[in-house]
Amino acid sequence: MAVNDYYIHLNFLSVEGGTPNCTLYRRQSLGAQEQRPEPDATAHKLPVDQNEDDWQTFWVRSEATKGFEQFEFQPKWNADLTRRILFDGLKCSTRTLLDPQEYFFPENKFIEEASFVMESHPEGDELLVVQPYFLRVLRQSGFLVDFHFRLRSGVVFSRNVQRLSLSLDKKLRRNIDYYVDRSSKIRYFLERRWRVFEHITIPGIPSNLKISKDFTPLHADRLRSKVYVFANNREARSQFAGLRDFGPLQPVNKPTKLLFAFREEDRAAARRLAISLKGLKQRGQFNFPGYKTLFKTELEIDPNPIIFHDLSSQSMRVALDRAQADPNSSHQIVPIIVLPNGDENGYMDQKSHFSHAGLPTQVCTLRILEDEETLKWAIGNLALQVFCKAGGQPWKVRPTAEKSLIIGISQSHKSKIVQGTRCIDKHFAFSILTDNSGLFHQIQVLGDDSDHTTYLAALRTNLKHALEQSASSFKRIVVHTSFKLKRDEINAIRQTTSEVAAATDRSKCRFSVIKVNQKNRFFGVNRSVNSLVPFEATRVQLGKGEYLVWFEGIYPGNPNVAKALPGPTHLQFLSIDKEKVEPAEERELLQDLINLSGANWRGFNAKSAPVSVFYCHLVADLVRNFHERDLPLPAVQDIKPWFL
Repeated sequence: MAVNDYYIHLNFLSVEGGTPNCTLYRRQSLGAQEQRPEPDATAHKLPVDQNEDDWQTFWVRSEATKGFEQFEFQPKWNADLTRRILFDGLKCSTRTLLDPQEYFFPENKFIEEASFVMESHPEGDELLVVQPYFLRVLRQSGFLVDFHFRLRSGVVFSRNVQRLSLSLDKKLRRNIDYYVDRSSKIRYFLERRWRVFEHITIPGIPSNLKISKDFTPLHADRLRSKVYVFANNREARSQFAGLRDFGPLQPVNKPTKLLFAFREEDRAAARRLAISLKGLKQRGQFNFPGYKTLFKTELEIDPNPIIFHDLSSQSMRVALDRAQADPNSSHQIVPIIVLPNGDENGYMDQKSHFSHAGLPTQVCTLRILEDEETLKWAIGNLALQVFCKAGGQPWKVRPTAEKSLIIGISQSHKSKIVQGTRCIDKHFAFSILTDNSGLFHQIQVLGDDSDHTTYLAALRTNLKHALEQSASSFKRIVVHTSFKLKRDEINAIRQTTSEVAAATDRSKCRFSVIKVNQKNRFFGVNRSVNSLVPFEATRVQLGKGEYLVWFEGIYPGNPNVAKALPGPTHLQFLSIDKEKVEPAEERELLQDLINLSGANWRGFNAKSAPVSVFYCHLVADLVRNFHERDLPLPAVQDIKPWFL
């Protein structure tokens, strides 16, 4: 296949012939602080007249309103307003043709999305999800269409839920036909609801819009696949094989000693885990040879385990005291906590108390330990996490030519209910610093306050200090923002980075900000192969500075699929004043993101997400749970990855 013949068919249905001009009503805004004149009025930048010389902010409605003037809207003027018009047309057609139980719209008015309920199960509903979208690279308007399984409230996550979500197949095994199944679901559901798309109209246009039935083809190219680096700078394409053949990048500086803690009734399960870690039982998924053989580090088991009478906070504090009893030990102590299934409170209690003291723990549940087949598959990943928490570095990734600092930023908000309404009680933002080889450096708190204004000010101040301090050590600093961040937080990050960039000599250090969003409605298929799976490191451009990238996929020379592969990550370069990113540099920054998706030390088959953002999500979820339970917060500055 020639390079120019590679296409990804995106789950985008375009408006054939383009969205026509339509009749709307507008009134010029009196300023940023003006209250919304009508509940459904939205503010948009529009030209004052057809000459398009002068642009102002207007309140816009689709219906004639006193004080509003009629005007002919051209979709090219404003993509946001075009999306809103299409969404209004979709909602009107849906409400006219379907019964109320067959669809729903999000309660959040800022989310433009319709969900059609296609199949219902005791566990939840299969949905066809539709979003209006403007595809900038082709200047086409239309709809993203996707399959989603919505878990019913109160239903426990299970293997059958995984089957309904398509991550497992009908025999409850890894679904290697995930792309085929997801594409088929979308097409089948579209056929059943196509009459909704056939009856979409927009204001002032008597005829229905004509929507394409086929996915839109977009030209794609490939960046480089990930390469892993181990001891003595030896390289391999596989984390496990490289670790087995060459040894870890950086071994621990002390022999590892495991201090087990469990209830008396779980002693047999704990013993099974200890034997498995030493490699004395039959081997599983990765042919696990044992901790010592794989990590080139001695492993000891403390002969005097901690026996829990219960899983209370008091019991966890007693266990912590025991683990810290000998600060001058010649061993690196790693507590191993065995917990019953579903004990969320016990998990949070131990994680909070130990991480607050700067001591990482490894937790294993009875669900894994009591199923021999499950344990065989999990033992390699458990051993990997123990090694990292003991201070070892298993591997890094081969970086691009220029050494860069990567600052991943996320947040965690503590909420409370006030008079029946949920509101934010505490704002907490932090950054995780890595270099572009994926090596974890540290976590820094950027903002921690109950007042939103004070919190944002602290975020800006602390981020500015981190950027200025690092500018003398790195030629390039790249900020990766999490999709969890709210608009005002992203604006604060972008503006702060712009200010530091403007005050820094570009020849000494350059700055970029990239929004990384793995929670999106994008999906694409590679019709050149039967599995429909895109090649690893596939890149598709959606618009200026906007891309989809597949961190995992098949290889051109080996199209076989060995596991369920995820969809693409949406990446967007945010504008930095006077910092123009050239195409070659954009390519390098995207390559860094692909590389960082292989630096995840949570497991050999861990989620393929850039660690700059993935680690942030792990910490954010833990911190939120600590806040909600009024537990002590972790010593976030500790360099050991306690959050794995």
